[in-house]
Amino acid sequence: MRFISLCILLLASATHGEKPNIVLIVADDLGYGDLGCYGQKFIQTPSLDKMAGEGLRFTRFYAGSALCLPARCTLMTGLHTGHGRCRDNGGGGNHPPIHEEDITLSTVMRAAGYKTAMIGKWALGDHFIGCKVESKNQDGPGAIYKHGWDYYFGEPNQTYNHRYYMDQMYQYDRYGLVGKKTDGQRLDVIAYPNNRKERTEYSHDLLTEKALAFIDAAKAGPFFLYVPFTIPHADLDVPEVEPYAKEKDWSEGAKAYASMITRMDRDIARITERLKTHGIEKKTLVIFTSDHGSNAQFGQFRSNGEYAGRKGQLSEGGLRVPCIAWWPGNIKPDTMTDELSAFWDFMPTFSALAGIAPPQPIDGLSLAPTLTGEGEQQHHKYLYFSLRGKDMIIRSESETSTDDEIRKKANTKVVVTKFASQP
Repeated sequence: MRFISLCILLLASATHGEKPNIVLIVADDLGYGDLGCYGQKFIQTPSLDKMAGEGLRFTRFYAGSALCLPARCTLMTGLHTGHGRCRDNGGGGNHPPIHEEDITLSTVMRAAGYKTAMIGKWALGDHFIGCKVESKNQDGPGAIYKHGWDYYFGEPNQTYNHRYYMDQMYQYDRYGLVGKKTDGQRLDVIAYPNNRKERTEYSHDLLTEKALAFIDAAKAGPFFLYVPFTIPHADLDVPEVEPYAKEKDWSEGAKAYASMITRMDRDIARITERLKTHGIEKKTLVIFTSDHGSNAQFGQFRSNGEYAGRKGQLSEGGLRVPCIAWWPGNIKPDTMTDELSAFWDFMPTFSALAGIAPPQPIDGLSLAPTLTGEGEQQHHKYLYFSLRGKDMIIRSESETSTDDEIRKKANTKVVVTKFASQP
């Protein structure tokens, strides 16, 4: 992009010449109104509220889609759903994968010298060597080990993440950073025998522990840690419903939903505290967001805030999500921005901070100037979303093109990105 080099130069003083660590945490099905700092009155989220008070809160930030898989594809590739590879969920445990030639954010960050880790829900490739499902135990194009990750822990298939007590999860450790080095290009099974029945290992808790372990291992930096949590999606299942057990007027589902969010909030505090323990919080940008709007139907929560619609719908309620950026000493505390932005902006933003040019062409713009207050922020003229034969256009105040002109430009066949620095 034309202004990438300028952004890199401007950021040099803010980061003291060092590449910042980056932690990106993405909730699953969390709505714009589910956090206290975005207006929630019932669900307790003190840690995220504190992060917002110490950092930057986006008020016009959008997920990549109203469904899980296409949203995650936009995040990983920097392409909106009119251009991207994966445009729908699939279903039944079978999902359209990204291809080997698709350049991912993790590939870019690794090329920039970062240790890279993903802990949680991948969704972009169900087939991989090591899969316990026999029909999927093959080397697929979206396999995690083909897309720039040094470490992975979780369940790649988004359908199987509907459950929170699994009999097995998977690990990939290219260098033996956290545990045993993976033997070749495959995922290793981590078994939890009889866990569905005995309910001893809650998957969200396992993800949190692995995230902390990776920070411990990679603290010398620079590292890129992507934590796509699975809370509060699908099965409303949580080990305990404190502090909501005594809410007599709440349904059991509402208690579980709120408890899952509060549990995640507590664990995000553990992540930021671990950064402080290692003295690297000022070297680390932490961003929290959600993969799309909520599907929850608990009226008292108003999970999508004032916005109509929900998950699965091209609507403000289905697409607008919270986004909090925390970077002590670099982001001005207790600030807000109404910059029109979306998932596909992560690719150029993180590339700029890492000092590397992103692949081209992409649809995103670097938000580095907005994060640091340094340099000139480019602005989107519009955001484009496509899902199941329908589309939605969110315009900036200055955009004058007609809807048909935008559709013609934005809804085209797949674009395969080019990346000069690909290792």
